Amino acid sequence: MKGSKLLLAGALALKGLQAPAAAENLSMPEDRIYILHSEAVGGCPSLDWRISVQPSGVVSGLIAWDNMKSVARATGMVDRQSRTFSMTAVEIGGSARKATIDGQIREDGRLIANLRGERINCSAIVAPGYAGPPKSD
Repeated sequence: MKGSKLLLAGALALKGLQAPAAAENLSMPEDRIYILHSEAVGGCPSLDWRISVQPSGVVSGLIAWDNMKSVARATGMVDRQSRTFSMTAVEIGGSARKATIDGQIREDGRLIANLRGERINCSAIVAPGYAGPPKSD
């Protein structure tokens, strides 16, 4: 009985020592690609995203809407401490409309974004994240 209590106490102590390492693993994901296709809902047109987060904190990519009739380049930065980001999207060609995008990258790796601009208003857009290509040696 005494041996099993000692074993249990040791296991709990080791688990406590491992907790900080586990917390470090919840750091901001790097080299992530966020890809999304969604149908139009309310004031939000259909969307197609291809956004990447670089190790430098730069977030950038392409956002298309209205069944890809309009396409914009988006670029911005991630705040790693707060796990938030902000971007500006500028339409390619046409009227060069602008939109602002802000949101967060959750611990589960999903990107949650809000998109606001001329004739576009989308809230709580959820895009799953995918690991980038493996690094070559």
